[in-house]
Amino acid sequence: MPEPRLIVPPCGPMTAHCFRLHPGEKLMPALKQAAAIILARSKCESAFIVTAVGSLERATIRLASASRTDGDGTGGNDIKTYNQRFEVVSLVGTFSADGSGCHVHISLSDAEGNTIGGHLIDGNVFTTCEIVMGTADDVKFTRTMDDSTGYNELEVSQLPKQQSYLGKAIPVALMLLAAGFTAGRLKSR
Repeated sequence: MPEPRLIVPPCGPMTAHCFRLHPGEKLMPALKQAAAIILARSKCESAFIVTAVGSLERATIRLASASRTDGDGTGGNDIKTYNQRFEVVSLVGTFSADGSGCHVHISLSDAEGNTIGGHLIDGNVFTTCEIVMGTADDVKFTRTMDDSTGYNELEVSQLPKQQSYLGKAIPVALMLLAAGFTAGRLKSR
């Protein structure tokens, strides 16, 4: 087994972005559009789905049998469309600001409680889909071709810390306060 390559994972403060999709909306295009808007507005380089609940009336997913090559005898890259109502029991994924792509998985439960899941291709919202996306400051997601899997896989990198206005103002204010205190003490002598 290979040794882990990542010793200290990139990190940064997280911001939550909340929105709702309405009946009839297409899930995957809506997620991509929301991620693009959120990434542009926040000036972040990474976005991800924190949580989601809702229902679909149609879903297209790529099943877990996906392989590097289609038609290699393993039944790889099976894509199935289901025309029935489902509850969304899990929706997770990552989005890159540089346009290199996204990767989204979904788990769905039918009227009898049976669950299916896989790589989300698309779906139509039935009643609602309430989504919380997150962004992480100072973290960059890109997707690059991994020859060992045959897919564009996630690469995560730490960006230089962006010090906020408040982060700059507090040390300056403390310095001025200390200077004023010192000047006041000297004047009172």
